[in-house]
Amino acid sequence: MPLASVAAPLDQIIELAHEIIDECPSCAGTASEIAMWAKEIRERRPSREELTALVDATCPGLPADQRKQLIDGLRAFVRFAES
Repeated sequence: MPLASVAAPLDQIIELAHEIIDECPSCAGTASEIAMWAKEIRERRPSREELTALVDATCPGLPADQRKQLIDGLRAFVRFAES
């Protein structure tokens, strides 16, 4: 079985974000941010500060432990996308 390209998960995220934009107008702003960040992840590795800003902008009011887990998960995702 051939291995999927590294870009494949990012392409799926971008595609899903565009579907959300089309189907849920109230979620379009957040989905647009997700698509933008997925494209940027493909182009370069965002810093921890940039990922923190993304989490704070798209998920305000998260409990501190969930916020940290989400940021750490995004950092791991970025590392995976680069390998």
